[in-house]
Amino acid sequence: MRVDGLALHSPYDPAREAERFAESSLGPEPPSTVVILGEGLGYLTRWLADVHPAARVIRIYYSTGVFRSSLPIPSRHQQAWHPDLGTKVAEFLRGQISDLDVEGLRILEWPPSARLFPELSRAANEAVQQCLLELNGSLVTTMSMGRVWLRNSVFNFLSLDEVLEGAPCSSERTVVIVASGPSLESALPLLIDIRDAVDIWALPSSLPVLATAGLEPDLLFMTDPGYYAIHHLHHAVPACPVAMPLSAARGLWELAPRGSRPGPFLLAQPGILEEMFLRAMGVSAPLVAPHGTVAATALDLARVSTRGPVILAGLDMCTNDIVSHARPNEFEQFFLQRSSRTTPYYCFWYRRSADQNAIRVPGSDMARAPLSLRTYAGWLGRDEAAAGPRLYRLLPSPVFLAGMNPLDAQTLGELARSSAHPPRGPQLMRHAGLPSRPKRISLASRILAEWRGIIAEGRARAGGPEGHSALASAEVFAIAYQLATQSLLETRRKARLGDEKGARESAVALLDECEGFLRGLGERIKNAA
Repeated sequence: MRVDGLALHSPYDPAREAERFAESSLGPEPPSTVVILGEGLGYLTRWLADVHPAARVIRIYYSTGVFRSSLPIPSRHQQAWHPDLGTKVAEFLRGQISDLDVEGLRILEWPPSARLFPELSRAANEAVQQCLLELNGSLVTTMSMGRVWLRNSVFNFLSLDEVLEGAPCSSERTVVIVASGPSLESALPLLIDIRDAVDIWALPSSLPVLATAGLEPDLLFMTDPGYYAIHHLHHAVPACPVAMPLSAARGLWELAPRGSRPGPFLLAQPGILEEMFLRAMGVSAPLVAPHGTVAATALDLARVSTRGPVILAGLDMCTNDIVSHARPNEFEQFFLQRSSRTTPYYCFWYRRSADQNAIRVPGSDMARAPLSLRTYAGWLGRDEAAAGPRLYRLLPSPVFLAGMNPLDAQTLGELARSSAHPPRGPQLMRHAGLPSRPKRISLASRILAEWRGIIAEGRARAGGPEGHSALASAEVFAIAYQLATQSLLETRRKARLGDEKGARESAVALLDECEGFLRGLGERIKNAA
């Protein structure tokens, strides 16, 4: 085959050419998954199917004509993208690769395709890099926070004596989601002018800024399981309800005397662990997938809750020079307390900015985008088609987010006042069927006992002829992935490298690890009684 007169493969021995390229690119270790960028006529895929039959092959074609002309290949390698498929490369890859597939994942690009289709090559490589950022971010978060999510779910389940159900806003209401990027300082006067025309949904780090401006949010979102999420609330206690999954930070009940503030509006995240506790509470919670950033959770809920405009303020996805948040911000206090004559306040901000692997945003001399914010920007801009014309970004930063229309001061006023103005605030009511605390303690103990039984059955299989395949059970896998992510990766690595004995031993050890954690958590529940 030739493209514009240039050969896509060797005209003499294309199969041998593909073999030499693959061997030099992959090295001696067998891969778990191979993504081929710019696949040609299928010689690479055929070699991989013969030499590494256990590996998945995902093919990205830069030409539909090449795709249609490719050689017949094994059916298990039929996953392929080409320009006429009707979806973007990044979306296709997200549907094919999961977090754990990062272990043993290899990316190959056929050099002739990269030369013949430079624009598609660049776009495909950018899509792969963004997907890897997201997958690695999700995996690292699960490794560090998986057990914290479960602890939070258990103790929020036990300690929340009131929860809310209903609609987070009126169905035609304009919603403004307030993040804490530096541009929020400029947006505050604009939000004050339109306050009565919109519902304000706040993210935790924006609370001190809103409180200083005298703006009380209608709804607060909290998804982070760590201490700092609720730290902001301790210093700017809102009167509004808090929208949160059970896995979010514990301690909401400590913000004010019991009964003096509304309970949380619970959100459901996919996964059997949280789902079982929500079912035990009898709560009908809206399903909102986790994205790694609370802004995306608020945005997803707004999309399905209102037909009115959805506006994001302070969503910069970058720093302004060394300034990462609108001020005041609670993190400032940590730096102020540590500053001295030889290490002044701005020195801490500079070092923090320098340590974040930030890169300059194209088209701006001052904006810097750290790695974490680049990952979040990809999450937020991934569903351009679903965004539609009613999604806006107020005073946007130089970081482009697909599907979000820029909004200036004049257009903001026109938009807010021209849209429908139904009643302000969430339409929530107390869930009447919440079990008593003693009943919740009994339910939590029973759920953990069931999980320990599932783990025990899986361990019995893992120690036998089935080996590490015992982890393939959906329930066993869900528990192992959340409680022993690193060990699960190591088990998969040993299986990939052909160390069956090591994989079985690793599977048994990780299930023992899960059982020990669940046993300890069960003891804490008994003590809570």
